[in-house]
Amino acid sequence: MNRRPVVAGKFYPGTPNQLTSMCEAFLGSEKPKNRLEKPLGLILPHAGYIYSGKTAGLGIKKAVEFGKPSNIIILGPNHTGYGASVSVWKEGEWFVPNGSVRVNSIIAEEIIDGKIIEEDESAHLYEHSIEVQLPLLIHAFGEFQIVPICMMDQRLTKARFIAERIRKILEKYPDTLVVASSDFNHYDPHELTMKKDEIAITRIISNDLEGLYEDLKKYDITMCGPGPVAVVRSLFENAELVYHTTSAEFSQDFSYTVGYASFILW
Repeated sequence: MNRRPVVAGKFYPGTPNQLTSMCEAFLGSEKPKNRLEKPLGLILPHAGYIYSGKTAGLGIKKAVEFGKPSNIIILGPNHTGYGASVSVWKEGEWFVPNGSVRVNSIIAEEIIDGKIIEEDESAHLYEHSIEVQLPLLIHAFGEFQIVPICMMDQRLTKARFIAERIRKILEKYPDTLVVASSDFNHYDPHELTMKKDEIAITRIISNDLEGLYEDLKKYDITMCGPGPVAVVRSLFENAELVYHTTSAEFSQDFSYTVGYASFILW
C-alpha cells in the first residue's frame, strides 16, 4: 500500500515548486559527497516548516557532511491514537510533493516482532510526525529507502526494546540514518519553554534516559516524542545539540510557545 501526504499545504507547501524553494532556503544546495559509512542519528522537530524548518534544516545539514544514507529509519510519536502500540509501515511508497521514497520491506520485516512491534498502517494514515521529515530529507539526500515507525507506547522499556531491534539492523546496514521526530516543551511562555527544554537537552546529551523520563514528569516538560528520542539516543555514543529555539523566534508570540531542538548523533 502506498501513502499519500496528509499535511501537504498545511505543515509545508503543497506544490512541488514552493516546497522545493522552502527546502532550498533551509538546506541550501549542498549534497553529500560520499556514501554514509557508519550509522548516524538525528533528532528533529516536526512542526509546520515556518516554525521548525530552520531547526530541522540545520540538523540535516550536519548529517549531509557525514554522507548519503541508503536507508533512513524514522521514528515518530503517535498523535492520532489510531493503530497499534508500535506500528511499522512495511511496504509500498510514501509520496510528498517533491518526490517519493520506497519502504525497505526487508528491514521493516526484521524490525517487526509481531508482539511489541507490529505491522500496521492505520497509525500512519493521518499522522504528521514522520511525513514532515520526508521533503527535507529528500531534498538533502535524493534517493533512499525508509522504514517508518510510529510509537503510541513511548515507555522507556519499549524504546529500549525497539533500539535493540534497530541495533541489529545497523550492524548489517551501516549506511543507515536513524531519525527521531519530536518537538520539545509545549504551550508555555518562551523563557519557561527554553528552561524546561534545557533540562531535557542536558539529559539527552549525557545519555541519562532514566533521568530524562523522571524530569519530564518532575518539571512537566511536555515533549511529544520521548520514545523516539530514547530509541535514537540509545543507539549512539555521542550526541551534539545543533540548534535550540522556540516558535516565538518566528511567530513573535512569546507567551505561548513550542520548543524545537535538533541533534546529530554518531
